[in-house]
Amino acid sequence: MDPLPDQPKRKGQGAEMPFLDHLEELRWRLLKSLAAIAIGAILSLTFAREIMGFLTYPYEKAVISLETAGRTSPLGALQQLFQEWYRSATAVLEPVTAPAPEQTAPPPPLPPSRRLQALKPTTYLMLSMHIALLGGLVLALPVVFYQFWRFVTPGLLPRERRLVLPIVVLSVACFLCGALFAYGIVLPTGLLFFLSMEPRDMTSQWAVDEYVSFVLWMLLGFGVVFELPVLALFLSRVGLVSAALLRRMRRYAIVLIFIVAAILTPSPDPFSQLLMAVPLMGLYEISIWICRFGSKARQKQEPQEEDLKE
Repeated sequence: MDPLPDQPKRKGQGAEMPFLDHLEELRWRLLKSLAAIAIGAILSLTFAREIMGFLTYPYEKAVISLETAGRTSPLGALQQLFQEWYRSATAVLEPVTAPAPEQTAPPPPLPPSRRLQALKPTTYLMLSMHIALLGGLVLALPVVFYQFWRFVTPGLLPRERRLVLPIVVLSVACFLCGALFAYGIVLPTGLLFFLSMEPRDMTSQWAVDEYVSFVLWMLLGFGVVFELPVLALFLSRVGLVSAALLRRMRRYAIVLIFIVAAILTPSPDPFSQLLMAVPLMGLYEISIWICRFGSKARQKQEPQEEDLKE
């Protein structure tokens, strides 16, 4: 992960790197990232069955919840979900003073008519490959982000290069927060809504490959959009973006946010796009405050650097 040997000095280090050397370094950065993803994919393939259970758990929980409560309207299903979240939150916040209650009965099994099904002989093979690739990407995130920022770093000033390690850590943390947000909030909400939309006289069995693809794209999409605050922090520290600029561009950003949500959501329905667009608008507002912090830190650092030069 160190700079390649026998390369000319880069911009900011005495000489500009030729264009072909830029391409050569880009090739090595990509190869290192792909190698890390391949190693992570092999590790993920070992636990493909456990990862599959992790991905199908929101669907099974949504089905059992609706079967236990009886068929209800979409609004009733969402209200039921919010009540479950409220009970879980109050149970965590309340102090444990009373003795532990008796062990509750295990949840009922998934009805056979609601189980995910495979429609092709190679379904589970392809699913294992998809799970391995996404798992490898998640495990290789520190390496991938590090290689990306190391490729960008030579064109930056010395004070900006010190941001690489914090930016890498924040990038990984924001991606994981976005994926967990999608898994813990967006997926249960969307699945309950979609399942409750089915008529009472119709029972549908979802294809397991389409469901897992939906979940993987949702996790990946939210992980990507949660990188917006990190990007805003970096651009504000290098002086390319300011909080005032983001405020002026808010109306155009809202339109762009819905376009991005339509592209990143795996299904074209408006409900899924809204589930991504609303958090993205919140992240945009957070990015404005982050830009204010980054600009102030940059303004404080510039006079100190000028004094050191003198």
